[in-house]
Amino acid sequence: MSDSTDLSTAFSILLVGARGAGKTTIGHALARTLDLPFYDTDRLVEEKLGESIPSFWSREGEEAFRDVEKRVVENLPALPMAVISTGGGIVLLPENRRRLREIGRVFYIRLRPETLLPRLQNSWGSRPRLMQEVSLEEEVRQVMVHRDPLYFEVAHHVIDADGFGIFQVVQMIQRYLEGKPDL
Repeated sequence: MSDSTDLSTAFSILLVGARGAGKTTIGHALARTLDLPFYDTDRLVEEKLGESIPSFWSREGEEAFRDVEKRVVENLPALPMAVISTGGGIVLLPENRRRLREIGRVFYIRLRPETLLPRLQNSWGSRPRLMQEVSLEEEVRQVMVHRDPLYFEVAHHVIDADGFGIFQVVQMIQRYLEGKPDL
């Protein structure tokens, strides 16, 4: 995690992490707490597509989806100062990682695979499978092995959220924003 971005000029708070980490829920709560607008890149992608991500993904594939997602990331600087939650795979493209760090402070909401698995099992119909040939448990583990270093690379701050509720995570983020993460 290099800190080459000048955080004094950052205008947004971005949440990255795995599918099921609670980025959208935490983002909504954080935005309300900070009195900022909230955006979710998955919703912005769906607005651009005019359809759901799973529908587009199943018809066009991951590469086409990542291209649309990249265009959404390119347009994020046009948004007002905000809290922005991102899709779990947004970090796969180097240009997205670079752009996210330029836009604002990036927080990696980190959970263990054992915590993510039940959450994903409960919401599986609304999320595309990334690896059809393996069990969901194995998919979660393999995806995390691949993406965890990318989340670390893009993040200014890592929030180990296992065992904490939404508002506790919001408070952790607020403390980082105030420069007091260890209170």
